[in-house]
Amino acid sequence: MFERIMGIVSLKPPTYKAVAHDESLTQEAMMIVIVVAVLNGLVGGFVGQMVAGGSMVSGLLRAMVAIIFGLITWYVSAFLLAAVAKAFGGKTDTNEMLRVTGYVYVFNLVGLLSLLGFITPALLCLTGIVGFVALVLSFIGYVIGIREAAEFSTGNAVITALIVAVVAFVINLIAGVVANLF
Repeated sequence: MFERIMGIVSLKPPTYKAVAHDESLTQEAMMIVIVVAVLNGLVGGFVGQMVAGGSMVSGLLRAMVAIIFGLITWYVSAFLLAAVAKAFGGKTDTNEMLRVTGYVYVFNLVGLLSLLGFITPALLCLTGIVGFVALVLSFIGYVIGIREAAEFSTGNAVITALIVAVVAFVINLIAGVVANLF
């Protein structure tokens, strides 16, 4: 698993293709999504809420919402990626997209750097820069994954990724609104 994650992080297309086509990796991809969602949910929801003076229950509820919406976003995005890719002539399905996007989800671990802002505000600038770089790398990873799973051009992969990114943004926006209800 570690070697595959390193292949994903280092943006190696053969790793993306292998993950997309290996049916035994779906559960592993889901575990990556869950672990990243749990870690980010705990940091964003629980720790952030506790620092802001909220209750432990409220922090745990926010973390749970992050996990639930992380899984929903992952599945809906994979479904939409497969549908849009097929519309552009791609040869893929939801399960392939679940695997490849699940592995690419590892880039979201950069969200843990927000903890550094609690140490000193001066580190917020650094975490912002690192977060932006991780966002760009994540997008590149998604494009490579889409291209390798769907077996079509990089241009089609970029268009597919952008269309689905808008939908994922809306889902995450709703999650943020729901999380703020707690």
